[in-house]
Amino acid sequence: MTTIELVRHAKAHSRDRWWGKPDLARPLTEAGMDQAREIGRALRAGGPIAKLYSSPYVRCTQTLDPLADALGVHTVEDEALGEARTLPVHDAGDAWVAPAWLGGRAVAFVNRVVAEYPGKRIVACSHGDVIPALMALLVGRDGLAIDDVRCRKGARFTLTFDGGRCLQAEHVPPPG
Repeated sequence: MTTIELVRHAKAHSRDRWWGKPDLARPLTEAGMDQAREIGRALRAGGPIAKLYSSPYVRCTQTLDPLADALGVHTVEDEALGEARTLPVHDAGDAWVAPAWLGGRAVAFVNRVVAEYPGKRIVACSHGDVIPALMALLVGRDGLAIDDVRCRKGARFTLTFDGGRCLQAEHVPPPG
């Protein structure tokens, strides 16, 4: 069995207060840094971790920094976990296109990681639009018995895979 700990980034500065600056660089708040430390402690307590992946957005990499520091490893940034900076398909304003694209890109990431790290535990940090899109895709593809794919800041889904099939998704609420 392969486990992916799919973490939503901790509390970041609001988009309103970050207006005019690149969203890619929007950092965690002090409360978010506290959340990140708690997330790291909880994940370390769950057993060995083979690899850390993150969206390239600062708020995601900062969420995993305390864990990476404690493990003495580097977090690998992967665009498949990031938000859509531009959408490579035309949607004519249809609201479903962006989530479908995000979910498809994220499930390709999951498939690759499960194949590359069979029987291991991986941590991946992403966003509040990517995670529900991925989870909805896994519910549809693998028949997961969950009815809410939302994930609050600092929360996570623990995903258990047997080969390429997701057998279980356990929601873990944010710390504190």
